[in-house]
Amino acid sequence: MLKNKYIFLGLLLLLFCSCHFYTAISYRIDKKQEYVKQDGYILSCKKDGDMLVVGTYTPDSWGEGFYFNYLEGIKSDKKIKITNVKLRFVETMDTLTLKEIRNEREYIFVGQNLLDIIDKNKHLKLTVYYLENNSATIVEKEFTLVRYKSTYPTGTFPHS
Repeated sequence: MLKNKYIFLGLLLLLFCSCHFYTAISYRIDKKQEYVKQDGYILSCKKDGDMLVVGTYTPDSWGEGFYFNYLEGIKSDKKIKITNVKLRFVETMDTLTLKEIRNEREYIFVGQNLLDIIDKNKHLKLTVYYLENNSATIVEKEFTLVRYKSTYPTGTFPHS
């Protein structure tokens, strides 16, 4: 009887230890909305590993099927071409370095102590620069985003 208790406690401990947790961190206008939807474009901002990724989505950059069907983008007469993105953390006034732009639509930002900066900053100012309807005038629009954390278990029993 005592042996069965130890086996049960051992299995329970193994199950508990096999569970790992992952915390997804993103910055959003609305906690319930992963994307910032605007007239002609959509934005996202999330931590991915040791970088902060700002995704910019337009019907031209991602394809109309993905933009209107999956992302549920707003129908618009505007043709938007995003030319640049900048960010600044509100509480500490920190900025990150733009490391690269992937496929002219994902802006990859890096910085020393990224986790520390994110922990100290609940708000982020995201500035997007774009051309509208092939105009030569660059439009600047600023958004204040709020940090959102979601933690969930990633481990399963049994796993290696």
